[in-house]
Amino acid sequence: MKQFSWRRTGVLSVALATVVATLAGCSSGTSAASTPAAQSTDTTGQTLNYWLWVDNATDQTWQQLADEFNAESGHGKVKLQIVPAGQYLDKLQTALSSGTGPDAARMKDEWIGSFVKSGVLAPLSKQIDAWSGKSTVIPSAWNAGKVPGSSEVYMMPHQNTALYLYYNTKLFTQAGLTAPKTQADVVADAPKLTGNGHYAFDVRGGAGGQDQWAAWMYAGGAQFVDSSGKVTLDNSVAQQVNAAYLGLVKYAPPGSATASYAQVLSNFLSGTTAMMIHHVGSLAAVRKQFGQDVGVIPVPSADPSKPSTLQTMSGNVIFTSSKHQELAWQWETWLLGNAPMLKMSTSPQGQLPVTTAVSQNPAFTKDNGYQVAITAEQTAQSWPQLPGTTNVVNATWGPAIQEAFAGQISSGQMLQTLSTDLSK
Repeated sequence: MKQFSWRRTGVLSVALATVVATLAGCSSGTSAASTPAAQSTDTTGQTLNYWLWVDNATDQTWQQLADEFNAESGHGKVKLQIVPAGQYLDKLQTALSSGTGPDAARMKDEWIGSFVKSGVLAPLSKQIDAWSGKSTVIPSAWNAGKVPGSSEVYMMPHQNTALYLYYNTKLFTQAGLTAPKTQADVVADAPKLTGNGHYAFDVRGGAGGQDQWAAWMYAGGAQFVDSSGKVTLDNSVAQQVNAAYLGLVKYAPPGSATASYAQVLSNFLSGTTAMMIHHVGSLAAVRKQFGQDVGVIPVPSADPSKPSTLQTMSGNVIFTSSKHQELAWQWETWLLGNAPMLKMSTSPQGQLPVTTAVSQNPAFTKDNGYQVAITAEQTAQSWPQLPGTTNVVNATWGPAIQEAFAGQISSGQMLQTLSTDLSK
């Protein structure tokens, strides 16, 4: 029986010998990851141990949904275990390694690769194909749960973000400019938007900046991996797109090369910067500050006929060690129903819905900011679900781009560093 290991955030690997022995269906040399154990659809009397983190500790939406699910007849019950977001990944990995992990859990798309490599995620494609609700999910959302080079789905999509561009219409008008349509426009406009205490754009080289950067890279036509799953981030196209991004540091405010979200948002709301890449999570603050005097547009692309951006998906997985996989499936598909999806998506925990019907609800059509995001979802891409992605996102990217901003390494050298760690 094979050994599995985790790549933790740049520090250590832990063998999963204990959990391997308990994985459902693991016998006679057959991998549990490829053949989940057959289970009865009757889950009455069962209790599902479901782990999650919450972004707003005071919001009760998750518990309310669990209570609604549990009040229905014909299936078992779900028990929520909330783990602090900052500890979630480590605690989940440790619990699975010791055989004390949950039946199912909330998951980020960027973690999928390492969990699939470790053999602890149940494949879901056969169940999805047989599920009547499959067609209700926005097609591109399924890609967030796939490992590059494979069509197998390991995560049920649930809440999504698609990054786009906010721009200060007043500053653009004062500079005699219109909204940028291409990345070449952004580069050409940047010096015209910089001066007298104003700057074009925050390059955000600090925490969370990797998603802003990835949105720019995807919009520019860069591909992180090819169809076979081979890392291609260091090719000539990606180097050119990255070089353009690095060049914007000349038109960014002081401290931008190490800035995190709070500084980026503050600079935009104060009128210090003319553009900001983020998502609907900033929409309320931006509208409060500027009203309609701010534009919301797709991340400018290299070719407007081929738009793309980054999506970051929070979804749900089922573990092969679980004895309640059918109940987990019932819970995770229930969450994708119209009423639960609308409730979650409009809550303080909510992001973009991943189902077509809910995305057309008035809650998501009243502001064009939501419409831009929902349209962007259709062609958005995730960070590649590779084993090395978690380490790149949390450890490698920041130092690499900060060195590149400082001119200590070239665009090509930066991408080679990222490519090497993505390939691990």
